[in-house]
Amino acid sequence: SALLGHAHFEPARTVAMLCGPEIMMRFSARDLQAAGVTGDRIFVSMERSMKCGAGLCGHCQYGPTFVCKDGPVYRFADVERLFYVREI
Repeated sequence: SALLGHAHFEPARTVAMLCGPEIMMRFSARDLQAAGVTGDRIFVSMERSMKCGAGLCGHCQYGPTFVCKDGPVYRFADVERLFYVREI
């Protein structure tokens, strides 16, 4: 893939940690999965606006979770479907 370039790795022994804009993480995770890395071995760091830090204000709600108390790092397998939900 264009994102992974000429990187050589063993998918079964790979753990990937992704951070950055969600669109970049989505395509990077897609390419890692296409290369054989399973979604439970891919982790994403979600950077959402956190105000209260205790899950009360809702500013950082991500699906049914709150980034401030349940994250900010998630297994991609657990949040993959949310990466394809368009924000309004």
